[in-house]
Amino acid sequence: MKLLEKIKKTSKQDKRKLKRLVESHSFDLMIMSLILFNAVVMGLLAVPEMAVYDGILFLLDRLCLAIFIAEILMKIYAYGRGFFRVGWNVFDFVVILLSALPVTSYFIALRTFRLFLLLRYVNRCARLKQVFGIFLGLMPSFAAMLAVLAIFFYVFAIMAVSLFGGVFVEFDSLGSSLFALLQVFTLDGWASTIARPVMAEFPHAWIFFVVFVLMSFLLVLSFVISAIVEVVRKSTGIVPKIKL
Repeated sequence: MKLLEKIKKTSKQDKRKLKRLVESHSFDLMIMSLILFNAVVMGLLAVPEMAVYDGILFLLDRLCLAIFIAEILMKIYAYGRGFFRVGWNVFDFVVILLSALPVTSYFIALRTFRLFLLLRYVNRCARLKQVFGIFLGLMPSFAAMLAVLAIFFYVFAIMAVSLFGGVFVEFDSLGSSLFALLQVFTLDGWASTIARPVMAEFPHAWIFFVVFVLMSFLLVLSFVISAIVEVVRKSTGIVPKIKL
């Protein structure tokens, strides 16, 4: 019994010491520096000219991952079940788990999830924390706007297939029509590459494109205005009246 009590007491002391270590400023600074170093290594892995050093860079990347895994295990031991009650800890755990999967050795895109660990240090900077909080607060409004845009694009894509399909390959199917309308939405050379060729065959097609561009612009503008109103409301508690 005394041996068990001694082991428990030693374990508690070790957990307290480990907790102080992982919560220390120097430990956080070391991990943040390591994340930045890992970001540089991943960037070099994506540069074709650095292919001759792929072996060394891969080993450095694996070393960084091993340290991140050790950090997670240290925190789990120090905090116990309380580790998973903190959102940032769960976020770290999921990111490390994804980047540690065997398949990620072949897909650098999955390994880059590890760089999101830098987001945990948002709380250390008041300005960044405020920006991040505003971003998260606007997500429901952004999701609602995406839903409205999806319906809007879907309706116009079907209209485009029925109006211009069979003549222009851009509107032969629903998928290609959606992609063409996305180009029109971004205003990326849409007049010369999409609208004018269609108008050469269908003179009144300008009505379709003008209505689509104007309505999509109004949808985005309404979201921007609502976002500004929401930011001002959260910052000052005053709801501004916007007159158009």
